[in-house]
Amino acid sequence: MSLKKLNYTLLPQSEADPQPTPRRSRCSWASRRACQWASVAILVAVITAALVATRKPQDRDNHWSPAVSAPACPQYPALKPLSSGLEKDIEKLIGSDEYFKKSTKLMQGAVQVPTESFDDMGKVGEDERWDIFEDFHAYLADAFPLVWSKLEITKVNTWGLLIEWKGKDDSLKPYLFMGHQDVVPVLPATESRWKYPPYSAHYDGRFVWGRGASDCKNVVIGVLEAFETLLEKDFTPQRTIMAGFGFDEEISGPQGAQFIARHLEDIKGKDSFELILDEGGLGITELNGAMFALPGLGEKGYFDVRIVVETEGGHSSVPPDHTGIGILSHIVSAIEANPYEPDLTPVNPYFTTLQCAAEYGTDMDPWLRNNIQKAITSKKAAKSVADFMANQDVHLRYLMQTSQATDIVSGGVKINALPEKVYAVVNHRIAVENRVADIQKNMQSVIKKTILEKFSLTLDAWGTLSGNTSASALGKITLENFDEPLEPSPVSPFDSEAYKTFAGTIKQIFGADIVVAPSLMTGNTDTKFYWNLSKNIYRFSPTRNEGRANAHTVDERVGMKEHLEGVRLYIQLILNGDL
Repeated sequence: MSLKKLNYTLLPQSEADPQPTPRRSRCSWASRRACQWASVAILVAVITAALVATRKPQDRDNHWSPAVSAPACPQYPALKPLSSGLEKDIEKLIGSDEYFKKSTKLMQGAVQVPTESFDDMGKVGEDERWDIFEDFHAYLADAFPLVWSKLEITKVNTWGLLIEWKGKDDSLKPYLFMGHQDVVPVLPATESRWKYPPYSAHYDGRFVWGRGASDCKNVVIGVLEAFETLLEKDFTPQRTIMAGFGFDEEISGPQGAQFIARHLEDIKGKDSFELILDEGGLGITELNGAMFALPGLGEKGYFDVRIVVETEGGHSSVPPDHTGIGILSHIVSAIEANPYEPDLTPVNPYFTTLQCAAEYGTDMDPWLRNNIQKAITSKKAAKSVADFMANQDVHLRYLMQTSQATDIVSGGVKINALPEKVYAVVNHRIAVENRVADIQKNMQSVIKKTILEKFSLTLDAWGTLSGNTSASALGKITLENFDEPLEPSPVSPFDSEAYKTFAGTIKQIFGADIVVAPSLMTGNTDTKFYWNLSKNIYRFSPTRNEGRANAHTVDERVGMKEHLEGVRLYIQLILNGDL
């Protein structure tokens, strides 16, 4: 395909007694949103004041700031449509068979373009593997003609897409919808294991199958469908609406989202967006007998440490008691024998997830429910909950604990030669209560206590020498950054107007009984580059869990019924953002 009628700018590369299950409050709200917000104003004011005064998830220097009177799981009402002709028309349109078929074809077409990104990708303009994004851009321009002809399209570092839909009121901060165009590669050795070929985008009447279907071309296509649908209705938003789609999120975004974020800060300034919504979170899922929406309000940090062991070489026929590889093995063993401990504090959004589960989860074990509720004022109860949850599921453990995993080992070049230099790389995902400096201090302490007392070695930990620094040292251990570390993200508020609109829209689309509970992401999205642009950053893929499967692995797929719910959420959030 060829690009047609593009109006884009090309930028340079460059635990206690059982408690009764709480009753859910129910209320009949007026159809007009202004009346709705007036009805709930007093409740919201009380919640907000209590939250701000007693529990500030953003304050990492005060991890334990227990609330006495604040709601443990504040909920905001489902927003009600204004019953306008536009909203009725859109609801009818999206519910039609014709729209369903069209949406399915749009998803299929996107999945069929294999926009894979690889860890060893070179720079844009130099590595030909980036060229596939030209095909993807051509597809998008053809699939969404109104977006490409009526909105301002900026290409950032060639393949990054930034779309701006000018609003009527410049005093309103824009909304920014995010997603990424790239997908993880399909290993040739796994292709035969797929039920349908990974880039066939086969539709079986329920799911579209293929790489990227649920991570995250469903998000990119969903946002663009929302834009195109509203443009077809001649809608112009009050506030400016933007979309930013990187192209290398699966390899940490250095050439995509980083460039887009830098460009946005240059043209819009810091703290210039009212709300940023990216992929992520745990979607819509059941917890303890209730349905929850679990947007990610924060992300763990990321830190890779390279451990280098240098020793004297020689012939393997006369080896020392411990070779460099042997010493490195001792170090890795010591690290694994000294894991971080799970902890649960109010600074962690998962603390609020559990509070919501305890309040609304009808099937929760009474012991667990009572301890979660006691954890609001008791560190001991919180620790009991953390230890219990950590023993139930490794995924839950690492919502409360810094992880450490040795993922790379290198050393030795010849079977009869003692290795002179070997290294390992340990990946850390840092809990929100910790910092990069804490990880450095802990690793240095573990090595001093377990290795230096056993081996006569020098330790160079990020430029600080210790251990045996004399000429008699048998060798040297160096601790250094493997790549640029990332601190845990700021935790977005759940009492801001942007969050209230976002949470209310989720309930409006997915059901008023949905519990919207702040949660935490153990991984990172492209939002790591956007912290300067808004305090209201939420990571949420609007898909019920039964409607997506196998991201990053064989038989990835997305349910089209669930995908259309996501389109409706994007549309409604744009409409609700005007009020």
